[in-house]
Amino acid sequence: MTDKEKAAEDQVDDERLLPGEKPTSRHPEDALHWAEVYRELCDFKERALERIAIETIALGDEARREIESTDLVVLQDERDRFRRRAEFWRERYRRFADSN
Repeated sequence: MTDKEKAAEDQVDDERLLPGEKPTSRHPEDALHWAEVYRELCDFKERALERIAIETIALGDEARREIESTDLVVLQDERDRFRRRAEFWRERYRRFADSN
């Protein structure tokens, strides 16, 4: 598998974790850290999506449809995956807080 193929596969792998991410960690500070990392990633993807939406207004119909059916789909899926991971870590932190 080429680097390009691996990157494309990683983009849509809903189970993929970031390097160093351990969902079974028992440390509240880990949960806070990963919630913040995923929040940053969500924010980045949101800004990218907003920028693409603005830029596609100036494109012709065919070009706009291509961007909307490829790039936007992947970016939205990535953003949604990051949102789910952020929520996982926020919930994990809440459980730590509730147990103390």
